[in-house]
Amino acid sequence: MRINFSESRRFRAGAILSTLALSVGCGSISKNRESDFLKPLASSNPSEFKRDSLPSERSLCIETAKTVAGKGHAAEAIQLYDRAEQLDPTAAPLDAKLAPLYADVGKSDAAIERYKRSVQLSPKDCELANNFAWTLMEAGRFDQAITEANRGLQIEPNHVRLRSTLAMIHYRQGDLAGALRHFEQAYGLTAAHHNLAILEIDAGNHDSAKMHLQLAKQSTEPNTQTELLALAFDSQTSTR
Repeated sequence: MRINFSESRRFRAGAILSTLALSVGCGSISKNRESDFLKPLASSNPSEFKRDSLPSERSLCIETAKTVAGKGHAAEAIQLYDRAEQLDPTAAPLDAKLAPLYADVGKSDAAIERYKRSVQLSPKDCELANNFAWTLMEAGRFDQAITEANRGLQIEPNHVRLRSTLAMIHYRQGDLAGALRHFEQAYGLTAAHHNLAILEIDAGNHDSAKMHLQLAKQSTEPNTQTELLALAFDSQTSTR
């Protein structure tokens, strides 16, 4: 099993969405325009058509934000979720929605504060712990990131993504031995060396990358991906 080490954020720009909802408000859709509709045959009482049955502006903001975020527009989604919170300050904060979006736009401090509150509400959510640990790592708070990843692993010791995140934190700290140990626990020794080779190639540490590729190739298990990576690496370095 291989993990994708591309550190691009989860949200990427997709098709351009209309920003009409942002410019005119989440509740700009006309509500209860009774004169535009024929009266239902089963009802003779106009009062039975109630405004309360239509979604509130806050609900419209939240649903629109989900769609916008899904299309890769994190900044616009943040505006919509912020607007939803402003519309009803007494409602529960939208921390779980906003935390990853703030991380995506590089606002680490805001993301971390949102994650802290989310973790307090859902302390056993290992996916949440994983995302929080990754955000702490990207903010350079390595000790806190390790603490959060270990907390999640205490809940679910075999959580592969958390184990892989912990390996990445050690790698970012310069602790290759720790990174190898946790990658091995997550994916096995061959994959651990393969993954470290990828990271070292990306970092420009070619001697270290070559060593990990050689160790990965020594495995008795056939590994086409490692063979192809080694060939590509040798071809690239031989032309320099």
